Amino acid sequence: MNKKDFDNALRQEVYDLLDMAAALAEQDDGDLRMALSTPELFASRKAILTGCGDSYCAALAARPVFEKLGHIGTSALPAIEAARHLDSGVLGGEPHNPLLYCISVSGTVSRMIEIAKRGNETGVGAHTVAVTGNPDSPLAQECQTTMAVPMPPYTNNFDEHSPGLRSYYASIYALMTSAIRMGEVKMHYPMSQAGQYRKDIVDYIESYKDCIDAMDEQMFALAEDWKDIDSFEFVAAGDDMVTAWFDSAKIYEATGDVCTYENVEDWCHINFFARDYKGIATVLIAEKNNPAMPRIIEAAGVMARIGRPCIVFTDADESLFPAGMKVCKLPSAAHSWITPAGNYIPFALFAGYLAKFKNVGMFRQGMEAFAVQDGNKIKTSKIEIV
Repeated sequence: MNKKDFDNALRQEVYDLLDMAAALAEQDDGDLRMALSTPELFASRKAILTGCGDSYCAALAARPVFEKLGHIGTSALPAIEAARHLDSGVLGGEPHNPLLYCISVSGTVSRMIEIAKRGNETGVGAHTVAVTGNPDSPLAQECQTTMAVPMPPYTNNFDEHSPGLRSYYASIYALMTSAIRMGEVKMHYPMSQAGQYRKDIVDYIESYKDCIDAMDEQMFALAEDWKDIDSFEFVAAGDDMVTAWFDSAKIYEATGDVCTYENVEDWCHINFFARDYKGIATVLIAEKNNPAMPRIIEAAGVMARIGRPCIVFTDADESLFPAGMKVCKLPSAAHSWITPAGNYIPFALFAGYLAKFKNVGMFRQGMEAFAVQDGNKIKTSKIEIV
C-alpha cells in the first residue's frame, strides 16, 4: 500500500493552513483591529456571535475570548436561533448594544442576512458586524461594519472541494482579534500585550509544523484501522466541546458517516449504553488544563474497559490515559483559550484519509442525490423577519 495514493484535498489544506496563519495575520491584522472604532468597542456591554455550520463553531470558539479578554457578556447562537427565536428586546434599546457579529465566509447565507436585517431594524440598538471573506457580499452590504477576512490564495491538486479548515481558522482569528482589541481599548492590558496575544495564536498554529508529519503517519494508520467503522462519537467538556462539534462536522462532510458529539458527563449517563459499542469509533478531546480532566480520564477508563475503539487528542501526559489507548499528542498553546483555533488539525488529516479508504467523494461528490445546486437551500432559503 502506497500512502501517497491516499493524498487528498483535506490533507493538503491542513498543510497549507500551517503556513497560512502567519500570512493571514500579516495581510489582515491592521484592518481587523480597526474595523470597529474605539467608541464602538468601548460602548458595547454585550456581544452576540452567530453563524451556521463551521461559522457557528467559530462563534463558540471565540465566545470565551470575548468574555475573558474583552470583559463583555457574550452569547454564541446558531443562526436559526438568532434569526427566528431571539427576543427582540435583546437587540434594541442602547447604541452599539449588542455588538452582533454575523459570521459567514461567503456572505451569501440566507439566515445570516436575515439576522443582520433584524438587528438593523431595531433602530437604536444592535451594531451589526459582518465577519466574511467576501466584503462585497449581501451580508457585508447589510451590516453596519464589515470585518473582511480575505484569505491568501490557495489551490489543491484535486478536483474536489475540501471541508473548510482555512476559512474556519480565518473566522476564529478575526473574532479573537476583535476580542483582543476590545480588551486593549478598555485598558485591561497595553497594546504590546494585545500584539503578543495575536502572535500567540499564530505561534500555536505554527507549532504543529514540528509534529505534523508524525501526526500524518498516525492518522493514516488510524484511518486504515477504522476504515470499516461507520459510526463516530466525539466526547469532550467545556471549551473542548468546540472541537468535538467541528470534528464531527468534518466526518459528515468528508465521509458522510453518522456521528454525534456529547459532553463527557452525559456520555457516561447516556451514550455509554450504546449496544454496538465495538462499532462506534470514539474520539476524546482534552486540553491539559481542562477543569473536567479528572472526569475525562475516568471516562477513558470506562471506554477502554468495555472495548470501545478510542483515541484521545490531548496535550496532557499520555500516561494519564489507560495503557494501550491510542493517544495523539498535541502541542500546547500559550493560553488555553487559543486551543480551539488549532486542536482540530490532526483529526482533519484522519477525516481526509478515511474518505480515501472508503472511496467516497467529499460533500458526496458524484452522488446524484446531492448534485442539485444549493440542494440544502442555505443560500436560497426565503429571508423573513418574524
